[in-house]
Amino acid sequence: MNYFLLSITNACNKSCGYCVVKKWLNNPEYPDKAAAADYIAFLEKEMQAGDVVELTGGEPTLFPGLIGMLEWLKERGAKVILRTNGALLDEWRKSYPCMVVALARHDSDEAYMEERKKCLLPWDLTLEMTKDHLDETRDNMDKPVLNDIESPLKTHPFKRMFHITNDGKVRFMSCCDEDMGTIWDYKPRNYWCCPECAFALGAWNLAARIK
Repeated sequence: MNYFLLSITNACNKSCGYCVVKKWLNNPEYPDKAAAADYIAFLEKEMQAGDVVELTGGEPTLFPGLIGMLEWLKERGAKVILRTNGALLDEWRKSYPCMVVALARHDSDEAYMEERKKCLLPWDLTLEMTKDHLDETRDNMDKPVLNDIESPLKTHPFKRMFHITNDGKVRFMSCCDEDMGTIWDYKPRNYWCCPECAFALGAWNLAARIK
């Protein structure tokens, strides 16, 4: 099984000071270079039915080709994770039962969150994702506690993992800087997937929620 972490856009409607990708958000020096068709062309070659595809950003609901990607992923039998602050989250979410949504509060008020919760399915999650929450999470990174829940799954099944950024660059994971080319000229590498990788465990525990 494969895991694809796609940071599809640097556009975001928030400006949280604690954001780990703050440097790149809404920054004209780091424009989005890959379109939905580019990601799909890469996944067509590398993805199999049942694989996990995580869509993040920035704010992925601001990505112009998001719905087209979701349609393609649904048709191909992928399990999809959408990490979002709910910017453009709407009733369209319910058309994708193959997806789990991790809705992050950040600095949004209760009225904003309640409106977006109406669009969620039972297996979706609402995450606090405030500065205090993130600080606490970082202090406990030695524990397999992910996504506001005690993760029931302690290992993952992924044999290959890809982190693809909005400029089309491919890495093994966001913690690894090894050059694997781009989605247009991918350079396969042999690597070992750590069974306790926090990124992979977080993704697998989310994907396993999909009914």
